Amino acid sequence: MNCIITGGAGFIGSHLSEYLIKNNKYGKIFIIDNLVRTNNLRNIKHLIEKYPEKIEFIYGDVSWFNFTTIPNVSCLFHLAATRINRCVQYPEEGHRYITDSGYNIVNYCANNNVYLYFASSASVYASPKRLPILESDPCEPPTLYGSSKLYTENIIRNFSHTKNLRYSINRYFSVYGPRMDSTGVYTEVIFNWLNNIFHGNHDIIVYGDPHQKILDLVYVDDVIKAISKSIDAGKNEVYNVSTEYGTTLNELINIIEILAGTSLNIIQKPDTRTDIEAKRIGSTKNLRAIEWTPEISITEGIKKTYEWISTLE
Repeated sequence: MNCIITGGAGFIGSHLSEYLIKNNKYGKIFIIDNLVRTNNLRNIKHLIEKYPEKIEFIYGDVSWFNFTTIPNVSCLFHLAATRINRCVQYPEEGHRYITDSGYNIVNYCANNNVYLYFASSASVYASPKRLPILESDPCEPPTLYGSSKLYTENIIRNFSHTKNLRYSINRYFSVYGPRMDSTGVYTEVIFNWLNNIFHGNHDIIVYGDPHQKILDLVYVDDVIKAISKSIDAGKNEVYNVSTEYGTTLNELINIIEILAGTSLNIIQKPDTRTDIEAKRIGSTKNLRAIEWTPEISITEGIKKTYEWISTLE
């Protein structure tokens, strides 16, 4: 049987494609992407060239794409979404790319007996009253991005009750690693800081107090393993994909300085953004119950990311 990956040309989607090919999970992988996040095929070009019989790229908008045109599909990995900051800038586009595509995909999977994996986000949670955040904690997202992700989660649950849709939902916390985005509001600081260092610029911009900003940083390889574990479990369940450990921006800066063997000049600016939580740490109780734990330390992950950046033109 074949599978579909929406957003497969992106950061996490490209790593997922590699994993599925390596482990021979499916007969063929169909990647559907409108390239809004990458503008090109840089993340999957090597896969298309090396495995033309195993992978096929389709340029398309998943909010209206007719998935029934793809034969023998047993699983759909829905990773396509626009960035949270792009949703702020272009809300109608964000609604279409996340909400409309969510309904289109859920409806297709429910009516065609296709297992659905949905990449949701920690952005669905309200301001945390306690840490780490449990999957059962209140979801009152303050952003269009988070609201659209939660909408898709809710119709997944609805179709599970009414049409026996089988699914897994992962709520990503701060994912980083090779091929990560360079524009955004969370982990993208890692790319920008490391890229500055590589090009001899030791100035980094920090918005707000770096001692107060806390990220739950999870390396992309651990995310891919979480995807695989949650699907194999097949429990119609929601899983936080996190580390249960909060890294302050100040700690992150210290790690980067040690790895790069340099000192950074911190340019601190006022934080006027209201759509970003200062602290967000997730519980992994549900994932640990299906034998998943993060394996890549923050130091090792930053090192791998810096090595990747050093290969970029």
